[in-house]
Amino acid sequence: MSKKSLYLKYRPKNLDDLVGQNNFVSTIRQASKYKKFAHSYLLCGTKGCGKTSSARIIANLLNCVDVKDGKVCGDCPACNKIPTGASMDVVELDGAKQRKVEDINNLLESATWSPQELKKKVFTIDEAHQLSSTAISSLLKIVEEPPEYLTFIFCTTEPDKIPDTILSRSQRHVFHKISSKEIAARLRYICTEEGILSDDESLYSIAKMGRGSMRDAIGYLEQIDTVVGEEEITEDLVYKYFGIADRKGVYDLIYSMLKSDFSMVMEQCNDMIVGSVDIRGLLYEISEVFRGILMIKTQGEKTRLVDLPDHEIQKIVKLSKGINLSQLNALSKEFSTIEKELKYSINKRLVLESTLVRCTARFLQKNK
Repeated sequence: MSKKSLYLKYRPKNLDDLVGQNNFVSTIRQASKYKKFAHSYLLCGTKGCGKTSSARIIANLLNCVDVKDGKVCGDCPACNKIPTGASMDVVELDGAKQRKVEDINNLLESATWSPQELKKKVFTIDEAHQLSSTAISSLLKIVEEPPEYLTFIFCTTEPDKIPDTILSRSQRHVFHKISSKEIAARLRYICTEEGILSDDESLYSIAKMGRGSMRDAIGYLEQIDTVVGEEEITEDLVYKYFGIADRKGVYDLIYSMLKSDFSMVMEQCNDMIVGSVDIRGLLYEISEVFRGILMIKTQGEKTRLVDLPDHEIQKIVKLSKGINLSQLNALSKEFSTIEKELKYSINKRLVLESTLVRCTARFLQKNK
């Protein structure tokens, strides 16, 4: 029998399991305490931040027979069936695949029937922005005036594509990207539970790779754990296996750029390419350091807007002393179209090198 994936095994089943979504958790906890659930919810945010898991948590809270302080009992029929998607009264529809008006009509037909095994029916529509205009229009009446036993939950990564008529009828919750520190803490918990050997630096590197997505980060952890077997996961191994730039290399490269040392910049860039570093990932890491410097320059060293460990914050503080806001503005423009350049270029290495040269040239006049 195949082993369950880690991201499924450690999928949040209670509000306390949700990471990085404090506003949502506090609101739903209060709604559960005072029985003041909305009849329609819109959960929007980036991928892998807990939207669909939260929809199941809401469904469970609505149907559990013994909820205490926002926690379900874990033993009733609702708690046994809803987390695994086995309840016939909790329907999950994939808006990317079941987007036609016929699919929604089937859903609406089932809405006329009272719950068969639970207290409430819950219809969750994932990727709701991909529903056809006709399909989503057919939902308006029932979303505005649903039966007492029915709750709608819309999940989307693109709320701007959801019609205002649905937005105005739904309680909206914005799910934020999860910080690398919070993801790393969750990865540490999983490693402890699973007996996976790893150091803190490697888990932080994996967390950063997730870029705010808990699901992606857990997937990366499971992937590299499969490779190392019973050996320890180390930071160097993470760098080499996933082809990401090591943090020291990124900072050394930026130091060379600030000194307008074109030759050293190209040497360091070449060393990373030879080491099979992903070009897109390297450019992203460089841009993140410049963004960190921008936050330090505008908010000071105590800023909460830089998602880095304390020792790296100190490196950015040191770098910030050699850059002014005008230069940072010019650097941001260099990276604003880089995604498009990489997508259509036949030589991605040339895009990287020319971008680094242009960025380095921004400091040339200052160093003369």
